Amino acid sequence: MSGTVDVGIDLGTTNSAVALLRGVDTEVLKNNDGDETTPSAVWVDRRERLYVGRAARDRAEADPDNTCMEFKLRMGTAGVAKRFAASGREMSAEELSAEVLKSLRADVRQRIGSEIGAAVVTVPAAFDIHSCDATRRAAELAGLTFSPLLQEPTAAALAYGFQASEENALWLVYDLGGGTFDAAVIQLRDGEFSVVNDRGDNFLGGKLIDWKIVEELLIPEAVRQAPALAGLRRGDPRWFAAVNKLKLAAETAKIRLSRVDTADILVELDDGAGGRFEIDFELGRADVERMAEPLLVRSINLCHKALRERSLTPADIEKVILVGGPTLTPYLRERLADPVHGLGIPLDHSQDPMTVVARGAAVFAGTQRLPATPVVAADGFAVRFEYQPVGPDTEPLVAGRISPASPGLSVEFVNAGTRPPWRSGRISVSDAGLFASSLWAEPGRLNTFAVELTDATGSRREVDPDHITYTVGAVETEPPLTHSIGVGLDGNEAMWLLERGTGLPARRSVTLRTTVDGLIRIPVLEGEYHRADRNRRIGRLEFDTGRALPSGSEVVFTIEIDASRLIRASAYVPMLDEEFQDTLNLRTEVAPSQPALVRAFDVERSRLAEVRERQRVLGNPVAEVLIGRIDSERMLHDVDTLVSAAKSDPDAATAAERRLLDLRVAIDDAEDELAWPSLVNEARGMIAEARDLAGGPDLPLYETAINDAIEAREADLLRQRMEELRLHVMRELDRSGVLQLHFFHALREMRGEMRNGVHADRLIAEGDRAVEAGEFTRLRGVNMQLRDLLPEPPLPPDPFSTVDRAR
Repeated sequence: MSGTVDVGIDLGTTNSAVALLRGVDTEVLKNNDGDETTPSAVWVDRRERLYVGRAARDRAEADPDNTCMEFKLRMGTAGVAKRFAASGREMSAEELSAEVLKSLRADVRQRIGSEIGAAVVTVPAAFDIHSCDATRRAAELAGLTFSPLLQEPTAAALAYGFQASEENALWLVYDLGGGTFDAAVIQLRDGEFSVVNDRGDNFLGGKLIDWKIVEELLIPEAVRQAPALAGLRRGDPRWFAAVNKLKLAAETAKIRLSRVDTADILVELDDGAGGRFEIDFELGRADVERMAEPLLVRSINLCHKALRERSLTPADIEKVILVGGPTLTPYLRERLADPVHGLGIPLDHSQDPMTVVARGAAVFAGTQRLPATPVVAADGFAVRFEYQPVGPDTEPLVAGRISPASPGLSVEFVNAGTRPPWRSGRISVSDAGLFASSLWAEPGRLNTFAVELTDATGSRREVDPDHITYTVGAVETEPPLTHSIGVGLDGNEAMWLLERGTGLPARRSVTLRTTVDGLIRIPVLEGEYHRADRNRRIGRLEFDTGRALPSGSEVVFTIEIDASRLIRASAYVPMLDEEFQDTLNLRTEVAPSQPALVRAFDVERSRLAEVRERQRVLGNPVAEVLIGRIDSERMLHDVDTLVSAAKSDPDAATAAERRLLDLRVAIDDAEDELAWPSLVNEARGMIAEARDLAGGPDLPLYETAINDAIEAREADLLRQRMEELRLHVMRELDRSGVLQLHFFHALREMRGEMRNGVHADRLIAEGDRAVEAGEFTRLRGVNMQLRDLLPEPPLPPDPFSTVDRAR
């Protein structure tokens, strides 16, 4: 092994793989079964012996209570553990994933003869911060002390483009795995990769097709053939084993249909009362295509969205790279190639879609230097290098520091692989031990440079390390943040600190103010929406200062995210001159309960019915398209099915929550479209009234912000900008005294409702004198006292109270 990581692991929902970088080539390492992929499955027997891979996958049908698969989808969700019935052992998704990683690590040890403590591990681009953090923890549990995370679409692009000859190209990665989907627009320019844009769904994958086959075809047919199986359904614990058998049979038959037109399914089911029934069903390719259609529509919509957000069209894309087992399906490939109903972009599946991510991870691993401290021999020297092990340049720059520093040292690099061997010539080392030089490397191979150190007398001296390696190849530039990160504020507002697409690593600080006394809690959000409750809460910044901190105190919140999307946060309280670090709790996300999902789904179903009725009356063509998208992706049906299955299936509960959010946001979009004309009229009316009411030098800034929101056609953003204008006008009116004057007159009208009438009369008289004298600061104090005399103190009057607000 070299001084770079070189090992890449694709930790998949259904199958996982590990690859090794050897020079400019990648090798997928086989497991003990002789396979290039290892099923992501764990089986624990009654003696607590644990098995991973094919041995576990083969036990899933006969022993479902002691087998666990597809646990990747639960990564980052607290409170959900698999209990293996025979042994009573419980394992979290992180622990289960760690066992798969241990198995892959053992495969590497067997193939190369040495233990590894570092590997690049891939994650879906759509993975949130919770899931990335859980993947890091799983790697640590598996003994990988250094495990940079890499997005799966980027890994696939690296596998295709590492030694590519293209100098400028745009590719679209279509990555449909067992449980997740990613679409990423990749740009290759001058030997560097960058992710232009990406979209994805953590709960869109091949397993959804399997479940549709089970729920819409196999279960109805089983009940028809054996009426004793009446009541058979996914969400009933009584039928767990029977449904699991059908699921495995559906998956196996679906895979066979990639090569044949029909596949027979023969399953023996137990009714739980001693009756056994043999179910025979012929599954056709057309059946699978019908089940897959709504999922393909959703994936294609995400691809178009990724392009549209960067003002790109399919014509701008050179090729689509296919990744994941489901992309082997002929129908999927035909559908994607269709210029009308698909993407209409040439498809590239020249590399195995099952192992291409692992290969790309190995390529990226070659760019990651192992964290190591050079050892100084008793009579020698150590050197700490600063350079990139992989890059597009044939003349890379390398710098370093030699210790201990000694006058008269010089260093020379020798590339013995060239004919004749290339030599850099002697490079003088400064008295501080510093040096820098350009190397010369040949493309198409691993270049090894010997490091020759000589002292002032010209004698060779020992140095560690005594060589470095460099490969000419494409590299990834700053990986992008896939979801915006921010905080939730009062009024259900999200403040985004790091916007989606920001290059990583990144850091941002913002000053917030407390809204209550005492303990500080700042919800940290991940998402894209202006309404805080439409985003995922990934944790909260929480700390107790131990001292009184009044409402309105400043808190400087700082957030940092590294290239693996691992997050750190801190808070500085100026009033206390104290900083609180590592206070972000990322393990607060729990799987929702089934009753809560049912209630939330009922609300959204009613909202959608109301939107349909308003659309019937208004006839808005854009709203019609948005509602049509909800129908074409069968969102209602998906959520209904998942909510029902959530009663006994934690995976379904997690998927239901995410799909429910998709439905909620889609309904928001349709509602906003129907309300948009009146909302724009309201905003423009507010601007006109603001000019009459307040004016001021800052008003044009608020007008511009509102007009920009109108131009962007962002309803939530427009509402936020309108609220900012309202607050600005209130501040201006308060400063001029007009607001307090209106408030005083309103309070006088409420004199009869006030407690202690004598005191109220005295305050009103004092207020009259303050008005006559133009002393509005004094009037404010009178208003506050009058307000406190009312049983339900009113808010100050809204200057736009005459404006008809939408929603």
